[in-house]
Amino acid sequence: MMRVSSGGLTMRIFQWIFPISLAVFLGVVVTAQQGPGGTTDTLNQPPCALPGAPAMTTVATDTTGPTTPSADKAYLKDVMNYMMMPAAAGVWNAVATVTDQTGVHEFRPQTEDDWNRVIAAAVELAETPNVAMMAGRKRCVGGEIPAAFRADFARKAREITEAANIALIAAKKHDADALAEAGERIDVACDECHERYQLLDDDPDNNNNKVWGTWKPKPGSKAAKPAVPPKAAAPAPAKTN
Repeated sequence: MMRVSSGGLTMRIFQWIFPISLAVFLGVVVTAQQGPGGTTDTLNQPPCALPGAPAMTTVATDTTGPTTPSADKAYLKDVMNYMMMPAAAGVWNAVATVTDQTGVHEFRPQTEDDWNRVIAAAVELAETPNVAMMAGRKRCVGGEIPAAFRADFARKAREITEAANIALIAAKKHDADALAEAGERIDVACDECHERYQLLDDDPDNNNNKVWGTWKPKPGSKAAKPAVPPKAAAPAPAKTN
């Protein structure tokens, strides 16, 4: 008959209990990460994780490849009219000088709420070019951005983002003078892009553009002014013997 000491019995019991306890613990952890019916509990996942997807995800930002029109995207012209322009106006109108029959009136943000509205407008303006450059974005009905112009269009869009970010910094500092200077830079960036790419409202096909279609200069633009013909060269003096 084999005798087992109390120490050996304790070790043998531990060898059985440890793996059983570990299995039970792992089962509790897995169950806690699942909701009813075994579904994943998104509240216990890392921030930005999608249900059933890895925690780290990547977003395609290449706008130089081919685009596929998508019904869930607004036209570029609508993005400009209803996102870009209101956001730009929120920056431009924050600092203004108005002269009327009663005199000269200076407008500046006065309260924290005033500055917060300018900040919100600057953020929207800085991000709208990213929205405009999403793959599959169509200019208008039946018009995609040609591949040959996407890179240049993206560069001009980034210039607007850079100018808007300068306005954002000025607004966060409550610096009205710097905000006014940033507004002028935004104006220049917008004009340079419009000069080349803006779709004209008076075109029935909404496709009247010097780069993307048959071009007609925007009324009031520099390009709309008639070119000055070059001066005729002065006649060469007659040779004398």
